[in-house]
Amino acid sequence: MARHAVVNRVGPGDLVELCDLAGTVGIARVLAWQGKACEVEVVEIVSGRGELPVPVVLALAVLHSQAFDWAVEKATELGVSEIVPVLTARVQGTRHEGRVERWQRIADAAVSQCGRSLAPAVRAPQPLQVVIDSRSSFTRLVADPVAVALPALPAERGILVLIGPEGGFDDDECDRIRAAGFAGLPLGSRTLRAETAAVAALSVAQALAGLFVSPA
Repeated sequence: MARHAVVNRVGPGDLVELCDLAGTVGIARVLAWQGKACEVEVVEIVSGRGELPVPVVLALAVLHSQAFDWAVEKATELGVSEIVPVLTARVQGTRHEGRVERWQRIADAAVSQCGRSLAPAVRAPQPLQVVIDSRSSFTRLVADPVAVALPALPAERGILVLIGPEGGFDDDECDRIRAAGFAGLPLGSRTLRAETAAVAALSVAQALAGLFVSPA
C-alpha cells in the first residue's frame, strides 16, 4: 500500500482504501510517512462493496495466454465470484495448471481497480464433463451461436455461464451440454472471439437476471 501511495502522491490527511480481497475494505486517513512506511488510521470499515447479490461463475475454455488474462480481468470487473478454466477437445496446449497462480494475481489486482471488495477464486482447470455435472441448482447458460431466444433467468441460487474455446465445442460436447439442461444464450449474429463472448455473455446474463439494478 505504501508504494501505491507514493506513486499517487498521497500525503498526510488524505484518505486511502485498504482492501483485504476477502470482502472487507478499510477507509483510512494517512497520518504520517516514516521513511518508506505509511502510518494510517482506519476511520470506516465497509463489507461486501461492489459485490453481486448471488454468485456468478464464469466457466471459460482455456485460451492462449493474453486472451485468457484479459478475460479474467474483465470478468472480475463484472463481478464474478468464481472463474473456472475449462478443458475441452479444442483447447490447445498443456500444463495449464501452472497458469492458475498468474490468473489469480490478475483477478486480485482488478478488484481494487474496479471498486470491488472480494477477489473471485480462480480454480484449477477442469474437464468439461466436471463442469457440466456441477452446480445443478444454478441457472446454467452456454453461449450458443444458434440460439435465437433469450432465456428466463431465475437467479436466486446463482448463474453459471459456460463459454467454449476458439472454434467452439465439438458436436459431442454440444450434445452433452444440451442434455445437461444448459440454456442457450444468443449473443448476436456476429462471430465473437471467445474472450469477447465471455464478457458479452456475462453482461447479458446479469442484465436479464436484474443483477445490474441497484438495491432500493
